[in-house]
Amino acid sequence: MTTADARRSERNGAAVIRALGQRPTAEYRAHQLRVDERAIGVSTPYLQPAVGEGGAIADEVVERGVYDALAIRLRHSDAAMFADHEPTDVIARIVYDMVEQLRCESLVPASFEGARRNIDQAFRAWCAREEVSSTAIGMLLFTVMHMVRSRLVAPIHDELIEDRIESTRALISPIIGVALKGLREHRHDQRAYIEPALSMAHAISDMVTESSTEDSADAQRSAAALFVPPEWGEGDDDDGEQAMPGIESPGVGSDREELGSVGGYHVFTTAHDVELHGRDLYPQDRLRDLRIGLDEQIAAQSVSAFTLARRLQRLLVDLSEDGWRSGEEEGFLDPASLGQIVANPTNHHVFRKQRFRPVAPAVVSFLIDNSGSMKRQRHQSVTVLVDTLARALDLAGATSEILGFTTNAWNGGESLREWRRAGEPEAPGRLAERSHIIYKDADTPWKRSRRSVAAMMRTQHFREGIDGEAVVWAYQRLLARPEPRKVLIVFSDGAPMEAATMNANGEAFLESHLLQVVQRIEREGRVQIAAASVDQAVDMVYSNNVAIDLAGTLSLSEYRILERLFARR
Repeated sequence: MTTADARRSERNGAAVIRALGQRPTAEYRAHQLRVDERAIGVSTPYLQPAVGEGGAIADEVVERGVYDALAIRLRHSDAAMFADHEPTDVIARIVYDMVEQLRCESLVPASFEGARRNIDQAFRAWCAREEVSSTAIGMLLFTVMHMVRSRLVAPIHDELIEDRIESTRALISPIIGVALKGLREHRHDQRAYIEPALSMAHAISDMVTESSTEDSADAQRSAAALFVPPEWGEGDDDDGEQAMPGIESPGVGSDREELGSVGGYHVFTTAHDVELHGRDLYPQDRLRDLRIGLDEQIAAQSVSAFTLARRLQRLLVDLSEDGWRSGEEEGFLDPASLGQIVANPTNHHVFRKQRFRPVAPAVVSFLIDNSGSMKRQRHQSVTVLVDTLARALDLAGATSEILGFTTNAWNGGESLREWRRAGEPEAPGRLAERSHIIYKDADTPWKRSRRSVAAMMRTQHFREGIDGEAVVWAYQRLLARPEPRKVLIVFSDGAPMEAATMNANGEAFLESHLLQVVQRIEREGRVQIAAASVDQAVDMVYSNNVAIDLAGTLSLSEYRILERLFARR
């Protein structure tokens, strides 16, 4: 399965979670559940399935069970109440989360037969994994899971599992028996259920600590590594702690966070970040040749910038008062014409009308992905398109910017080397040498930016992409502009990709930041933001988006991209 297929599958899963979980703001991306833009960490073991090629859950049956189980959790569990009583140590938190998940599953009505079957199959697939009960801690948690599930959801029908847990069950039954009974009695009342759940969680945690020959902290980490894989729930809360079992990340709300650090996003070092101008990327003689090639491609398109300008003016136009027009047959009586009325009562040209002139007080920023995946001739089509649109916007009286984003080196560069010299601390944040490029700024007319824009025709500087930070950069530049209407269009061919950062922080780190940044900008409404997807769909990130086909000659539809994105709004 390709990455695009995996994203499509996750979008379908998110729809299931929203519908069954009755939470319209729920999202699921890169194996991370979010509600109201906040990470929901889940450590119930069978909800961390094996991931196959392309990042998708390997087994489709298990995938359906995971989505249904997450939805049921959102439907029946009060996250705030759950969080108020959450234990601090890892083992207790895992048990506490497990028993709450099972409580929710016990409340699934018989009419939801499909959901019950899907969840059961996901659970059975997890039980079949050999590594689950291969350690003493794993066997203990495996047994607890089955004991609670048999009381709340369904009895154990597998004789092999009965044999595997028999001795451990006999050992722990006297210790958790009272709590186990309480779980069954209070499963319909979450508040009352918390007391036996916590009692069981702390009892199991104490058993692990007392029986382990390892240091207590090491034992906890071993269990977490087995039951909470590092790639699951990568989102960090504001205090720097990883989002844990079923709890909305505590701390300051996203509205109070700086946009660049929303969702706990952070950077290891900014010492090697650069902001460049397109005119400085290549020698002037090379830029001249690139401009000639760009002009030839634009001429081959046979698209009139003047025609586009008229259409854009209608889209972006505003009217400004420009005095009065006298000598009209109707309108307001013109005081200056009173003498004419007296001298010639039959003269009807004594009225005046207010005169308006069209203005386009708008600024449009084109933010273009300059990652290596854009090299396959698509970069030339994008350059032709935005160069023509920038010229048309100038003719329409509007303002435009053309910006690009990439990295200054492959795979982290000097930032990665600094991190390694520092001992490779965990969760370092963004490790790349970020590179932001200004091909045309809003204060420079199109004619004076022609060579700078042509630098996009060459791809020597195209490397990797950190989309979230680039969107923040372009957004902040727009906020500083005086124009009342601000528009940001992002040209992207898929999700963020920067190898060093993703290897050190997990796949969801960059994607999660981009998603939260875009959602914040859309919610605030100070800038109209949209996306043009070049290859992979971006509708999971940008609510206003269009797909453009750059495989051949640009069609009129591509040149009318602003109309397609904003005319209906």
